[in-house]
Amino acid sequence: MTIGFDCATKLTEKMARDLKGAGFEYAARYLGSSWKSFDKKEAEIIQKAGIKLISIFQKSANKLSYFTEKQGITDGKDAEKWAKAVDQPEGTAIYFAVDCDITGKQMANIETYFSAVKKQLPSYKVGIYGSYAVMYAMKNDADYFWQTYAWSRGEVAPFIHMYQHENNIIIEGVNIDRNRIMQSPGHWGAEAVQTSKYTVQKETGAFLTAADAKSGKNKKGTVKPGTYAIFNTSQGMINVTKVEGKPGSWINPHHETIHIVSSGETLTKIAKTYSTTIQAIQAKNPQIKNINLIYVGQVIKI
Repeated sequence: MTIGFDCATKLTEKMARDLKGAGFEYAARYLGSSWKSFDKKEAEIIQKAGIKLISIFQKSANKLSYFTEKQGITDGKDAEKWAKAVDQPEGTAIYFAVDCDITGKQMANIETYFSAVKKQLPSYKVGIYGSYAVMYAMKNDADYFWQTYAWSRGEVAPFIHMYQHENNIIIEGVNIDRNRIMQSPGHWGAEAVQTSKYTVQKETGAFLTAADAKSGKNKKGTVKPGTYAIFNTSQGMINVTKVEGKPGSWINPHHETIHIVSSGETLTKIAKTYSTTIQAIQAKNPQIKNINLIYVGQVIKI
């Protein structure tokens, strides 16, 4: 099991080394200028220790009244500014917290807030931290999902990227929250920013959202044949772009089956999952020259 932690402590070289030695592969830290935020130097320390870095942006977010369109606009702009200030690679994720119990009609506030955030965050992908109910309510409105056990009443959503399962634990002298890494969470590092490619064989419809591409509604133009970088995937749809790290257009890969590589997967395991062979997968994916060299987030045609 791959494990990570989040904390409000500014990490020193020794802390980072010790936490890596304790088995932690991921560290989630705060963007901004507060007592709990990290800077360029700390980002380098964390990555030098061999720990992958995850960005959080949170000012308050612990009451329903916080979640307004106005606040979403402000937070989106500020998160973009602070991410660039620490040289966070474009195309990686910034997580925004819903740090309270939200249910029923209250979700409309959350949707309004995140819609505003996303419009102000052109360079990065949007992650959401919150309860099981928040994960499901927002599953079509974000790129990454970080569920907390708090307010989740024992339920765990099957599509999340991280699961926070324990709070306020002292490890190697640092107060942390423990997290299980369920799939690649949009972290910093070479693995996170390697670019998958997708070849569009024939002109196809271009859409603004994954849901639109899936339903075939609200078409906004076309995508010409060619090879594109993949900015994001969702609901079996693909966001293709000519500019790496920048969102493009959502397309529907029609009836073609695609697989997004997760942590720990091998080509042998993937072939077995789909009852096919490594050779058949290679034939559809000529970019795979070495069957032992695939990476997390890579899109493979089956």
